Amino acid sequence: MARTRSFDEGHVLWAAMDAFRREGFGGVSIKALEAATGLTSGSIYNAYGDKDGLYRAAFNHYIDAVIRRRLETYAGEAAGLDGLEQLFLSMLCSPEADSHGCLLTNAAVEFGARPSVATDGVRDGFALLEQGMRRVLEREIAGDRVDLVVTRLLLLYQGILVLVRAGRDVAACVDVIHAEFNQLREMRS
Repeated sequence: MARTRSFDEGHVLWAAMDAFRREGFGGVSIKALEAATGLTSGSIYNAYGDKDGLYRAAFNHYIDAVIRRRLETYAGEAAGLDGLEQLFLSMLCSPEADSHGCLLTNAAVEFGARPSVATDGVRDGFALLEQGMRRVLEREIAGDRVDLVVTRLLLLYQGILVLVRAGRDVAACVDVIHAEFNQLREMRS
C-alpha cells in the first residue's frame, strides 16, 4: 500500500525546479535538494525514486505550470500575433528573467542531444512551444511561410533565454521583439 505524501507536492516541485534552474542537474546534490525542498533524502527517494525521478517530476511540473500556462495565456485558442508578441515580452519580466533562466533552455544546453534524464522534457517542451506558436501563425499568416516563421520565432525565443541565462542585458530585446512582430503583421494573409 502506497503511503500518503505528507508534503505539499506543488511546493516541493517548484523548489526543486528552481534549484535545477539555478545550478543545473549536475550541480545539484541530494543535500541541496533537501535544503531547497525541505524534504529528507529518504522522503525524496520514497516519493521520486532518486534525483533523476525528482528532476523528471520537476521538469514536467515546469512544462505544465510555466510553459503550458504561458502558452494558454498568450497563445491560446483566440490569440493572434498581439498575444504571441506578449508571450515573448513576458519572458523579459517572468521568473525566467531572474538570470537562472528557463529550465527547458538550461536542460537543452546542459545535456545537448545525447540521451539523458532531460530527453523527454526537452522534447516535450520544445514540441509544446512549437505547437503553440504554430497554432497562432496558422491563423495569422499564409501557410507556406508558417514553418519558416515557427523556426525563426523558436530561435528568437531560445536566444533571448540564453542571453538571460548568460546574464546579458536584454533591454534591447523589447525593440527586437516589436520589430519581429511588426514584420509578421505585414505577412498576414
